[in-house]
Formats: sequence, C-alpha cells, structure tokens
Amino acid sequence: MAASKWRWGLPFLFALMFFASYHPINLGFLGFFQLVPLLLYAQLTPPGKKSFFVAWGGGYVAFLLGYSWFAYTVPIGPWFTAIYLGLYVPIFVVLVRRLGVLWSPVVWVATEVLRSVIFGGLPWLLIGYTQHDLLYVIQIADLGGIWLVSLLVAFVNAAVVHPRRAVKAAAAGLVVASAIYGAIRVETLKMYEGPKIAVVQPNIPQSLKQSSLDRSGVADANYRRHFDLTVQAAEGKPDLIVWPEAAIYRGVVVNLNGEPDWITTKWFYRLVEPAKISGIDMVIGTLVVEERSGQTDTYTNSAVLVTPEGKIAGRYDKIHLVPFAETFWLFRPLVRWFSNLALEEFRAGTGVEVWERGGNRFGAQICYEAIFPEISREIARKGGTFTVNISNDGWFKASGELDQMLVMARFRSIENRMQVIRATNTGISAFIEPTGRVQSKLEVDGRCKEVEGVLAGRIRLTEATTLYRAVGDWAKWLTLGAAAAELLRRFLIDRKKKAA
Repeated sequence: MAASKWRWGLPFLFALMFFASYHPINLGFLGFFQLVPLLLYAQLTPPGKKSFFVAWGGGYVAFLLGYSWFAYTVPIGPWFTAIYLGLYVPIFVVLVRRLGVLWSPVVWVATEVLRSVIFGGLPWLLIGYTQHDLLYVIQIADLGGIWLVSLLVAFVNAAVVHPRRAVKAAAAGLVVASAIYGAIRVETLKMYEGPKIAVVQPNIPQSLKQSSLDRSGVADANYRRHFDLTVQAAEGKPDLIVWPEAAIYRGVVVNLNGEPDWITTKWFYRLVEPAKISGIDMVIGTLVVEERSGQTDTYTNSAVLVTPEGKIAGRYDKIHLVPFAETFWLFRPLVRWFSNLALEEFRAGTGVEVWERGGNRFGAQICYEAIFPEISREIARKGGTFTVNISNDGWFKASGELDQMLVMARFRSIENRMQVIRATNTGISAFIEPTGRVQSKLEVDGRCKEVEGVLAGRIRLTEATTLYRAVGDWAKWLTLGAAAAELLRRFLIDRKKKAA
C-alpha cells in the first residue's frame, strides 16, 4: 500500500531533479536520471484524469522552480508560465505509455522542440544543457546541435529504466563514443589568434536603467559609467570595444523618410563619442527610435557598429523578440499591471547582419537570441568567425539565469566552431572558444555577477566547419517528425483493430 501511494509522488521527484540539474544548483549528473521518475510513473500508474493532473502538478513545480528567476521582472510570471509548460509533462507520460520506453528519448526531445517554437519559442532548460561540464561528450553538438545532445541524455534515462542489458550497453557505448569523438575534436582543432577585444561591464542595476527614461541625471550617470570603463579599456589598444545591450536607453533617433538619416541629437553625439576619442571601432547596444512623416514612431532593440570617424558603419536590429515583453501587445498591459514596467512594443529586425573589420567578419546577437541555434548558424554561414552576444541580464540580479545564459552560449560555439563573446551589463561577460571552453570571464574578487570592470584579451578563431553549420537542425526536425509519424502509425493501427 505504501509503495502504491509513493508512485504518485514520482512527478514531484522529477520536478526536484529537473530543477537541481541546472544552475543555480548545477548537479548536471542528474540530467542522466531526471526522466526516470516519469518513466516509472508511466509504467506504475493507470491512465486517467488523476494520473494526468498529478503529472501536470509535477511539471508545474518543475517549471515554476526552473523559471523562478523570471519573478524578478514579473513576480507572477513563473506561476503563469508553469501552467502552460507543465502540460508537456503529462503529455510525455501519456505518449510513453502508448509508444513505450524506447520511444521516450524521441518523445521528450519532441516536447523540447515544441517548446522552442510555440508562442515565439523558449528553448530553455533543455536536457542536453545539463551536461555542459562534460566538454568532450557535448562536442556532438557540432553534428546535430543541442538537440543531438538532448537525445543522447534522454536515451541514457530510458536505458536506466529499460530491463534489457543490450539497451543499457548501447547507451553506455554511445556516451563513450561521444566522449571519444569529442576528445578528438577538441584536441585536434586548429585555432589561431584573432583580434584583441575589450568588453565593458558597467554593472548598472535595472532600476537605474529604467529611471534613466525619465531622469536625465540618471541617464547621464549611466553613460559616464560606460564611458569611463571605455577609457580604461582603450589603454590596452584593442581592435574592438563592446558595450552591452541597451547601454543607451534614450534619444537615439533615425529618420526613415528616405535613406536612413541619424538625427544629431545629444544622445547621437554620445553614441559616437567613445569611438572618436579612443580611435577604436565599437559595438554598442542602444534602443533606436524610428521616425517617419505621418506615422507613429517605431522602436528597435539594436546593436550598432561605430567607427573612429564617428560614423554608424552597421546596424543590427534584434530579430527574435522576447515574447510578452518586447512583442505581443495584448500582454504588455498585464506585464505593467503586475510588475510596474512600462514597455514599448519593438519592431523585429528583418535579418542577420555580418560586419567586416580588420579582415574579420562577425555578427551580433542581442540578449536571449543566443539561445536560438539557428541565429548563430546564420552568422557562421555568412562567414562570421565570431559573434558578439550583447545582453542586459541586470533584470535577473545574481540569479541562476546568468549562468544558464553562459551555458547556452557555449553550445553555440561548439555547433558552429565559432568564438562567442558575451558582453553583459551585470555579468557574466566571457570569451568562449570554438570548443565551447570558457577562455576567460570577468571576475572581481572571485565574483562574476553584479561586478564592474573590463574583460580584454585576444580571442581564438578557427577555420574548421561543422555538419551542423552545413545542414542545420536536422536532429530537431527529424525527432519531431519521427514522433509524429509513429503516433500516426499507432493511431491507424488502433483504428483498424477497432474496425475489425
């Protein structure tokens, strides 16, 4: 009887293991076992409403804990988000009952794929990310992206539960084979010295950035913080200096009646001043106001390339906006109601930009665009040897969100064999080698979050390419297609049986 009662607690055991697999706890080894409670639950409980809603309860707790950092911006956010995301857990349980344990890796990753595309997509807390510390094992991401790593980890979970020794041996063999492949790739990858980059991390609390919209004195002080660090960075004579996302919050205006014409406001002069004084190319994150005669102004979250001549040599507008914050106008009043944040709806960019300076081609990604493999891949396919990921994670203080962003950026390096530069407001700013290894990160007194400083160094580049860069998300779509095809096959078989 006691054992019978305990089976209903399995989804909640999954929730705890799920949360602990990622930062801030970061017990990555649990990733190889986090699905085991759900697989046992699928076998030990009968189908029905109770089974479904208990599984949903476990999913709700899992994603409530996993996205707890969301509460820093919208306090009620994790509670609402988990209602939807939690549904993937009972769906997984129902499908495993129908298809069997061996299909569970495909089904789980298929749910991750759906999470990555529905409602704008949120490919966060994917099971493959739990293994970021196993540098050799995760190198298979250069074959099929994070999705292939997720399939491997989910298959180990299935093998733990499956009774056949052959399945367990196959899982162990695949992990070993992945590690051998990864060791060869990492240790034989030829890299060369690239340009010297300096990243400015001003550590400005989000409250001050918000205040700068209405208080010019606060805006001036925020700008001065960036500027002073830029003077410090310029002493090392880097080839490029990078400011984080939305370093300038106001006053940068472009007229689009004809050819783009930057209006020479006070803030435009401030935008170009650091590059002119330092004599160094700069990438700066700024919010841009677009004006057109007879039309309402539009807004973009942008990165601009500024030259020492005081010219805007390139502009990239964020193409993948944050759902419910930067887009979906219907929900912005709710965000304001619950969090007191006044947000404008941004216009999404139309495509990836690649710039060339000093013989090197590179692109920019803004904030959570680093979690979308296809954006980094497009930069690489356009000849980018490195990408600059500017971000303002000050919204989330010193939470595990900052660590999770760094982990995902590391996978983007592996997938495309491309250096990734993380330039953030409050941390974690870092240089990531094409192997996914963190080359260096900004630390002050042993801390890398909510600290101020400059990270400088010569990045490492490679001419190597990858299957993922050439083919793209084949593992992602093959997994989703396989799950859908098998479900359809089983459905047709069941209908024939009933008809007979």
